[in-house]
Amino acid sequence: MPHIVLETTADLPENSQVPDILEALVIELSRQETINPAAVKAYHGLRSNWHMGEGAPPGFAHVTVKIMSGRPAELRKTISEAMWAVMKEQFAESLSANEVSLTLELLEMDAETYKKL
Repeated sequence: MPHIVLETTADLPENSQVPDILEALVIELSRQETINPAAVKAYHGLRSNWHMGEGAPPGFAHVTVKIMSGRPAELRKTISEAMWAVMKEQFAESLSANEVSLTLELLEMDAETYKKL
């Protein structure tokens, strides 16, 4: 049920480590209260075409964490902060060189409409 969707631009040196980055994100999300590790799915989309606004770093890495609705705001914030720490660690090289705009979004999936077999 929880989904981790990592998107990166093709210019980042960390792209060679995407399997390890996904693993680190899965491990961290799996540590969080109410998360069933067996249900976590992580995947990556490589963006070969993109454009950044003037003054922005040349590339980006964005992670969307999708969890089932119903968790309290404080737990969602804890999850978001934990995942953010992993992203900053995993993209440290590009961050230090000001080559990446790093972003994270935590979304809730509607428990009434989400389907799973």
